[in-house]
Formats: sequence, structure tokens, C-alpha cells
Amino acid sequence: MADDAPDYAIWLAVIGRSLARLALERAIDRDPDKYKEVLVKVKFLEGLGLPQADAAEAAGSTAESVRVARYNKSKAKKSGKKSSKTARAGRR
Repeated sequence: MADDAPDYAIWLAVIGRSLARLALERAIDRDPDKYKEVLVKVKFLEGLGLPQADAAEAAGSTAESVRVARYNKSKAKKSGKKSSKTARAGRR
């Protein structure tokens, strides 16, 4: 079945990645403060349909560092909630 694909089919992924990169550049031009962080850029590119590895590369990072940054961000949110609860309890 894969042999039945037209010759131009291999270029569709390249074209898609290129358009996603251009869309990111346009978004950064419109609102540079919003797209300062790599995770925000990766989320934008993943929203356009790029896999995490391609999105990380287009955002100027690696898939592994994006994975670690997401993990650290999720841990910070969880620990922040716990510390705020203990801070509230201490104020009573």
C-alpha cells in the first residue's frame, strides 16, 4: 500500500513542517512577549500538528529537554499547591 503513494507524498511532511515554522515566526512577530518560553512555542507547534520532537527542534530545543521542562513545570504546580495549603494552615 505504501508503494502506491504518489511521488510528491514524501514532501508533504516537509511542507507541513515548513509552514508550521513560518506560522510560529509570524506569531512571534505579532506577540513576542507571549512566545518567549520554549514550552509555549512547542505547545503552539504541537497544536498545528507537529510531533513533539519536530516541534522542539523548530522551537530551538530538543525533545528530551522539552520533556524535562514539562515534567519540572508539572512538579512545580503540584508542589506550589501543597505549599500554599500549608501556608494557609499556618496563618490560622
